[in-house]
Amino acid sequence: MKIKITFLLTGLIGGLVCVAPGVSWLMLLTLTWGVGPAFFLAVVAGIIISGARHHLQAGFLRYIAGLVICFITYLLALMVFFGVAGFSPDWFGVRPSANFEFGMDIVLGVLAAATFAAGGIALFAFVLTGRWSNLLLARLLLAGVVTIIITIIVNYPFRNYWSFYGVLVPLGTSLFCGAVGAHVWQHSESGRQIAATAHEPHQRPA
Repeated sequence: MKIKITFLLTGLIGGLVCVAPGVSWLMLLTLTWGVGPAFFLAVVAGIIISGARHHLQAGFLRYIAGLVICFITYLLALMVFFGVAGFSPDWFGVRPSANFEFGMDIVLGVLAAATFAAGGIALFAFVLTGRWSNLLLARLLLAGVVTIIITIIVNYPFRNYWSFYGVLVPLGTSLFCGAVGAHVWQHSESGRQIAATAHEPHQRPA
């Protein structure tokens, strides 16, 4: 439980850092370019704090590849969001949303982006651990849906920057980081058990 909380907190902090500038040019910079690297750093921080790095067979190149995957995943997910949300009024005849409104076009856009991001982050976890997990992918998809539902509920009465991005980004990075952290720790636990078994002295038959 402590390990999961560690990753949830590092993810939450990473998300808060990205939305902290508020409505300004710096906010546009961090939300466009910073979320992917912030998520990567949150996962790495969780790995270091939890001690999983000592049992995780991931070299420097794997971490570099993971950073690239996180960066590209978020940028492409952002493009998917704008594409689906922008064309939804033409495709499905829904009303375009106003500022910070969670209309059907925004819901469809965020769902599409979260689905894409789940696949990319599952790939990131695979690169770190060398193990693909359909369970992790399912958890990431669920985390995306939960994030969207909670953001819609919180945003409904306020409809401002903090009820929209201030919930969506930190909560999403926290839940995604928690899911990846659980997968990484499970993998490191398996490695620790294998290593412990290998170092156990073999008993001679009586």
